[in-house]
Amino acid sequence: MSTNIQLEQLENAIRKRAQVLADSHLSDAQQQREQIFAKNNKNLTKREERETEIAKAAAEQEYRRLMQASEIKMQAELDQLRWKLVQSVMSNLHEHLKRCQQEETYITLLKQYLTNAAEQLEDKALVVEVNNHDHDLLLPQWEAIVNECVPDKHCTLSISSQPFTGGMLVRNKANRIRINNTFEGLIARMENELYQIITAQLFASATSIRNI
Repeated sequence: MSTNIQLEQLENAIRKRAQVLADSHLSDAQQQREQIFAKNNKNLTKREERETEIAKAAAEQEYRRLMQASEIKMQAELDQLRWKLVQSVMSNLHEHLKRCQQEETYITLLKQYLTNAAEQLEDKALVVEVNNHDHDLLLPQWEAIVNECVPDKHCTLSISSQPFTGGMLVRNKANRIRINNTFEGLIARMENELYQIITAQLFASATSIRNI
């Protein structure tokens, strides 16, 4: 065999070997490439999931913040409305009680106040404090009123040192026990009760709105 033929065969063998090696490396490279892509895709998926969770948590936190701010604002509005309602009703009550003083039934109301207070006091001697207007109204018929309403009591009619628009303040002589049936006392008691009623109603409404 000539030298040229031997060289050609050797070159062909080298080429084939090189091709085999190239194909082998190419296959390995392809596998590594696919592994890298798979790893990157997995990392990207994890990153997306993590970013999604972070975004979701941030959105939930923002939602809670907005809800809390909304509830605080609503509570402030309810408090303002509650106060306005109480003041409106109290104003109407003041006007109603003033009109009562101009009616013929006012003396009947004062008699009821006297009877009510006397029933709560064990003392036989009582002091009945009224304002100047009611003192002038009651004094001419005071003895008859006492005999009619509390015949077992000795009641002294007196002008009160405390300013009030109507009604009466009944106390024992030692001034240790007092029954406040003045208009102002009545309004103060009703204001607290009315405030509680309005609060309960508005709170129930706020709860219903919150649960929608």
